[in-house]
Amino acid sequence: MDDIEILEKLDKGQIDFNEAFTLMKRNRETVKTTKGRFLKVNIKDGERRFPIVIPLFLINTGFSLGKAIVRLIPKDKRDGKLEEACKILDKIERRDIKRLVDALRRCRSYPLVRVEDGNTLVDISII
Repeated sequence: MDDIEILEKLDKGQIDFNEAFTLMKRNRETVKTTKGRFLKVNIKDGERRFPIVIPLFLINTGFSLGKAIVRLIPKDKRDGKLEEACKILDKIERRDIKRLVDALRRCRSYPLVRVEDGNTLVDISII
């Protein structure tokens, strides 16, 4: 039974709201959609191409690992740029990265960013 039929039965009083809600929810669960599994970064610099494909599950792990490695570097060995990167990483919570990755997983194939500058093109998408 599709959603229109369910709403018509609800309108006629043949089913109550809870029953209609349950039936419509069941319809949503049966819909299969492809989900994003990879972050694809395609860089084209003149004639050279650099395709990079990163599995989404590695983004969480890579972020956590990067944060841990940066903390191992003694403060007296950090230059200005590294210290700035450390401050930025400290402000980003692990749960926020997890939420971002979860949202990207729910996407189908989708273009995220496309930047052109002269002969250089950077194209980032979910595949």
